[in-house]
Amino acid sequence: MAKFFDSPAMRESIRRLIRARMAYKGYEYKDLTRRLGEFGVVQHESNLRSKVNNGSLGAQLFLYILLALDVDVLNLGDVEALLDEVSEADASQAEGTAA
Repeated sequence: MAKFFDSPAMRESIRRLIRARMAYKGYEYKDLTRRLGEFGVVQHESNLRSKVNNGSLGAQLFLYILLALDVDVLNLGDVEALLDEVSEADASQAEGTAA
């Protein structure tokens, strides 16, 4: 059986990506919930907040969130830079706690 891949750094990168776009649009979770509803996606505000904060979204929900936030282009270089930043911060923190 295949093992489910899970990366804490990628979860944090996804969270940052969505939260940054929400801030840019001036959206709160209630606004994002409303916009998702316009696409026929029913998410309760608290459930959506939890999923985004955990960075644990299914691919379909992630894409609907990008549509709801009017993201026309997702630059994977930006995502990779976020991932590198988070990974470096995690490594620095791990070194600090190991010392």
